[in-house]
Amino acid sequence: MSARPLNRISTVDALTESLRTQILNGELAPGTPLREVELAAAYGVGRYSLRAAMQALVHEGLLRHEPNRGVFVPQLSAADVEDLFILRIALETEAARRVVEARADLSGMETALLEMEAITDERPWDQIVDSDLRFHRELIEAVGSERMRRTFVSLQSELRLLLAQLKPHYDRPDTLGAEHRIVYDAVTGQRAAPAVKRVREHLELGIEDILSTLN
Repeated sequence: MSARPLNRISTVDALTESLRTQILNGELAPGTPLREVELAAAYGVGRYSLRAAMQALVHEGLLRHEPNRGVFVPQLSAADVEDLFILRIALETEAARRVVEARADLSGMETALLEMEAITDERPWDQIVDSDLRFHRELIEAVGSERMRRTFVSLQSELRLLLAQLKPHYDRPDTLGAEHRIVYDAVTGQRAAPAVKRVREHLELGIEDILSTLN
């Protein structure tokens, strides 16, 4: 692991962003312990600042702290995936129903979809993940509910971590556009029930793919 140059923001924020980036791009692999003394020396910062940064990432779900083990990058389990998707399916299916009934503006979803349809095998993985999550976040945003938006944002870090850990097993990034085009066509249609059904099927298929990778 290599320390990264820190931007001109607070030390804690810069540390948090640097560690977050290394976790999400796979430089810090699942199970990797984060040792305060070594990291503080590598970054040239005090242990208090480092501890605060790690605590922020524990709160996001990108790090885990356990007695007698310390702080480490978690490996998300099948139970973690199922738990995440319980809430995700509830949020996104309800969002689909509401945006169809309200004829909401889905231009943000369309922009994210076009990004995914332009993906090639050479696209960096973090950009692929960003486009995928942006598509789903724009669906939530279109509802206009601040609480739904905050709830989805709270899931994003763990969803990004999950997608980062799937990178070695994912060999078809160029199909993402077609998969999400089906969802987009459904939520821009005139009927709520088919839109809800399509979003649920999309997410349930995602669960199946993820669990088959983890098993």
